[in-house]
Amino acid sequence: MAADTLTPAQKAFIKSINDQVNQLLSTQLPGTFEVVSYPPGFNYGIQYSQPPVTNSITLDAFNSTLTRGTNGLLTLGNDVFSTMYFKILSGATYQYSVTDGKVIQDPNIQSQQIAVTQEAQSGGYVAQFPITGSVTYFAVITSILNNFGADGQKTITPANLAAAAQNLTNAGFAGLGQAISNAINQLAPLNAILNVQNQATREFQAAQSNSQNPIAANGGIQTGPTTYYVGWSGLPTNNQILGGLQSSSKVSINTKASNFSSTSTNLTVSGSTGFTVPIFDLIEFGIKGGVSYDMSKYTESSSSLDMTLVYPGVTIVQANPAPLAADYKTGWYDQSLLQSIIAGSNAPNISGFKIDSNSQWNVNDTFGEGKKFSRFKTFVISQYPTITMVFEAGNSSAITSDFKENASLNVKLFGLFSIGSVDQSYQVKKVDTTSAAGKIIVTLAPPDIKGTVPLNAQVCYVLGGVADYPPPAA
Repeated sequence: MAADTLTPAQKAFIKSINDQVNQLLSTQLPGTFEVVSYPPGFNYGIQYSQPPVTNSITLDAFNSTLTRGTNGLLTLGNDVFSTMYFKILSGATYQYSVTDGKVIQDPNIQSQQIAVTQEAQSGGYVAQFPITGSVTYFAVITSILNNFGADGQKTITPANLAAAAQNLTNAGFAGLGQAISNAINQLAPLNAILNVQNQATREFQAAQSNSQNPIAANGGIQTGPTTYYVGWSGLPTNNQILGGLQSSSKVSINTKASNFSSTSTNLTVSGSTGFTVPIFDLIEFGIKGGVSYDMSKYTESSSSLDMTLVYPGVTIVQANPAPLAADYKTGWYDQSLLQSIIAGSNAPNISGFKIDSNSQWNVNDTFGEGKKFSRFKTFVISQYPTITMVFEAGNSSAITSDFKENASLNVKLFGLFSIGSVDQSYQVKKVDTTSAAGKIIVTLAPPDIKGTVPLNAQVCYVLGGVADYPPPAA
């Protein structure tokens, strides 16, 4: 749903965050920053344990796709980026261009292909070296090059085929060796086409396998004694993340509310023009027992509220999918392969891997701004905010009754952003009734970590991020 479903108060709050983050981090952000709503937070303890392993929950955040909520805000979706990548590849098949198709369908070329495949079957080669799927000419010669080609020579060239034919003859498959030798010259145009297909297929299969079967050998990241996660490059260290969270960089937002009723209040956000908003659009509190209250419980028509939110330690974290190596042994993410699929899927004059337009992974619905294939290339995180509320002429008995120092609670800001819970993750830090006559100052903040929460479970706040809808045009 479009972001214009947001209320004026929500838009003003989001704009204030956007403006400040862009001013603070403009030189560091690799694109447009966008506020998100992500209550689980970011697990900043990315390495933990001895010997150290990587936090799979943190990797899950990097490896999530994006979605827009019904309120128009971007958040992390339920789909896994690397799994969607695998499914996209699985939806692609190698298809020949019109020109290449004419070569393949030439009767003379087809007869030579048939001679080779029939000899591979009748001469016992396929029985000794089984072929998965159909016994096609392409399947036979790629198998032969794997088993009888010169070391490391997998390309379909006349020289490599001639060497493999001689090795076949020496190994007792003289008939198959002769059939290949007889066909080398006549099948040269076809072999050139199949050589391109063979190279693309090797790349394609490595990208598929490495994205679904991470191990140490293919660059997987160890997340437990025997578990591995698909590789990511540029992962920050704990010290880098903590250094940012402990920095002086901050976002501060001030709101002023007055003219309270049971249903509405007049509000300004960071000096914006005042407007009337529903009372529940300002702030709601949840306490133990599942009870929630909006600001109408704590105010009268003559009350005013000056509320300041400070998000300390605003910093960025980012990582990228490990690119598939040139030898296909490590990494998994192949941007050039995706670009070729996009370019070729609607181009009959190109041979390559293509996705049918009727597939759920068709390129028009899958790739591009706001489409399925997406992730955050950069997260903007901070410590959880400190919220200072200055009540003037408020309902003092209700305030002091509900806001007990060190009591846990959850907070929902502007009907969008949930902070904390009632299980010690957010607290009333201070209630001051003495600083100024007629005023009550309530301070909310996360509790101090005292070693009770394991490092891999500790979280910080997600302000937003920079969305990525790969790949860019080739």
